Amino acid sequence: MKGKKRRVKSIVWVIVAVLVLGVLGGFGIKAYKDYQKEEAAKKEAARIKKLQEQAKLSKDQISIEVRGTYNLKLYSAEGKVTWSSEDAAVARVDEKGVVTGVSAGNTVINATYLKKKYPVKVTVTMPRVMQDDGKKVVYLTFDDGPSPKTAQVLDILKNNGVHATFFVTGIDQKSASLMKRAVDEGNAIGAHTYTHDYKYVYSSEKNYFDDLNKILNHIKEVTGKETKIIRFPGGSSNTISRKYSQGIMTKLSKEVLAKGYQYYDWNLSSGDAEWPAPSVASIAQQATNTKQSKVVLLMHDANAKQTTVDALPQIIKFYKDNGYEFRTLENSDIISHHHINN
Repeated sequence: MKGKKRRVKSIVWVIVAVLVLGVLGGFGIKAYKDYQKEEAAKKEAARIKKLQEQAKLSKDQISIEVRGTYNLKLYSAEGKVTWSSEDAAVARVDEKGVVTGVSAGNTVINATYLKKKYPVKVTVTMPRVMQDDGKKVVYLTFDDGPSPKTAQVLDILKNNGVHATFFVTGIDQKSASLMKRAVDEGNAIGAHTYTHDYKYVYSSEKNYFDDLNKILNHIKEVTGKETKIIRFPGGSSNTISRKYSQGIMTKLSKEVLAKGYQYYDWNLSSGDAEWPAPSVASIAQQATNTKQSKVVLLMHDANAKQTTVDALPQIIKFYKDNGYEFRTLENSDIISHHHINN
């Protein structure tokens, strides 16, 4: 019996020993695998660090003009590089690293490669031609159309061999076809919002862009052309927007630029928006009271603006007699921005 008990104990100890060794072996295998993972992670980290160190920017600081471009590159990058701008209202960048100046100011363009950022300081300046190149140019602009008066304006422009820019709304659908005529005759079309409803468009950023997209689509449907030029109702300097949303013009003026649009204010007004309606002589006088070499002239072609139509031949004659060239704002180098008041 004693011998049998000894054999049983021996077997038990053998089983225990096997189990212990198995457990220890399991721990050992796991520890070895963990070690292998750690070593692999270290090697991968070292590889990535080496690749990151090899990658070099073509420039770490650039200066471009508004609407100018510069193609940045991250040399020796073997994987995907993602480009981004910290302020797209100053400069935007596409997926290939092409930077475009939007408005004067400073920002940073980042190239992201293997989770590391490579920053480029960007300064955007106004081109000399925008500042003043000495050439005398007038940009005739009309807001709030089209209307039946737009047809009269187009007749006068055509008869005088000059062109203008029309910032349109969607209010008068019966006159919409005049946008197509304007484009066909060499004029430019810009967006002024579909409704021209201050309370609606300036209540929120969403409302503004919903309305803007509606007029942009309307322009394309009627003319067959897209436009990237806009004018805010009341101009970017308007204060009426404060009634509906504090600070909205500060936000919108940056967002439209970041989205690739250009907004235009004016540096001379004809005064034809005043009420009661000013006389033909008053409009002509205000519209020509300038010594500036670059004139962005505000007028209106809503249906109530007969005095503007009647003053237009005198206005055109003044600028012709004083050596001004007539241009549209489409693809123009000029930038006309007011001080933002909200």
